[in-house]
Amino acid sequence: MELFLGFLLSFIILIFGVFKGIYIGYCIGVSFLIFAIIAYRMGYDWRHIFTSAWNGGKSSFVVLRVFVLIGLVTASWLIAGTIPAIVYYSMQVMNPRYFVVFTFLTTSMVSYMLGTSLGTSSTIGIVLIIMARGGDINLNLVGGAILAGCYFGDRCSPMSSSANLISNLTNTELYPMLKKFRRTTLVPFLISVLIYFLLSLNNPLEIHENTILRDIENFYVISLVVLLPALTMLVLSIFQVNVRKSMAVSIILGSLVAMFIQGAQFKDLLHTLILGYRLDPINPLSKILKGGGFISMLKPGLVVFISCSMAGVLQEIGVFEKTQGLFRKVKTRSKLFLATAGASFVSAAFGGNQSIAVVMVSRAMSKVYDRLRVDNYELATDISNTAILMAATIPWNIANFVIATTLELSPVLIVPYAVYLYIPVIYNYIALKKSERNS
Repeated sequence: MELFLGFLLSFIILIFGVFKGIYIGYCIGVSFLIFAIIAYRMGYDWRHIFTSAWNGGKSSFVVLRVFVLIGLVTASWLIAGTIPAIVYYSMQVMNPRYFVVFTFLTTSMVSYMLGTSLGTSSTIGIVLIIMARGGDINLNLVGGAILAGCYFGDRCSPMSSSANLISNLTNTELYPMLKKFRRTTLVPFLISVLIYFLLSLNNPLEIHENTILRDIENFYVISLVVLLPALTMLVLSIFQVNVRKSMAVSIILGSLVAMFIQGAQFKDLLHTLILGYRLDPINPLSKILKGGGFISMLKPGLVVFISCSMAGVLQEIGVFEKTQGLFRKVKTRSKLFLATAGASFVSAAFGGNQSIAVVMVSRAMSKVYDRLRVDNYELATDISNTAILMAATIPWNIANFVIATTLELSPVLIVPYAVYLYIPVIYNYIALKKSERNS
């Protein structure tokens, strides 16, 4: 009964925090204390409880190092003009008649290169929604396409903190894992493109005066050279170079481009890498091109660390063993996938955070996969197809809420149009069922 009340109270605190705009780390910290107290009341001493928490938290250290590099990469790409150039060239090739499908494809491309859904929504996402607001088009449809595209890269980019977290928790190698991700997402991605293409035909963009391209040209040196940091990351990922080494190379290149092409001073570069990129408030691009930096990754890093620590406590008091009992009747591969999807939805709804969903599902389902002799790469792929995407379909989960807030749209009304978030779940379940019938 205490465990049930603990989960209920944590759920209420997390939802309250999301809707009140309270930093989710505080809410997760309170949830951690709730379960620590429950563990103490169950007979565990405090030293044992915090040892379990520390052991759980340690599993996040590999990911936290990647978090730091992501912050540095984003900042270096901004000050180097790499991200502005991506925005600039993307808008140059846009056909307003196919604006919706263009929105999905562009956000997918940018999110793959950046590896972050929030970074994508706050750069190209804002640009696209500004264009949509002046173009007599369904804003929720555009917002849904942006939300869906943001999670394409968040799911399968080597720079993605989510992908690195899954790799670490499931003890799988990053690039082989990502290869399996792509195999299960190609058809759903093409289906999503087709759907957005059809929706585009009835929802063209009405072009009005837009100064974003001119503002970028006036403030940055735009050329193919400034794309070098991003292209290098892309090439190195193709050759499966260690992602931390790839990021380090990209940061160095971005820094060099910033100083020798954009004319940034070394002290400004250092300031940007640590505190993030900020333009003068009078600059018309100041609300679009901002962020990154070492400091920016401390808060999400803390969320992941506390989530893993809380999972360590929950594992110690036997919560995951009890949940595994719910899956005793799971015997087939398709039912296993469905069970993972169910666990993902509940975890994402309860946790209000994508990281919590990933951590809890990996801990809860690992022994079930072992029992059915399904390897860890399959577990990682299933988590990618469920927990990562389904978190963004829940309006109060920050995976959705923050992006919707950034775009100034309803987190509820954009979900039906974010088709890429749920097509992989449906498609892969059908594919597994078909495979079982044919075997």
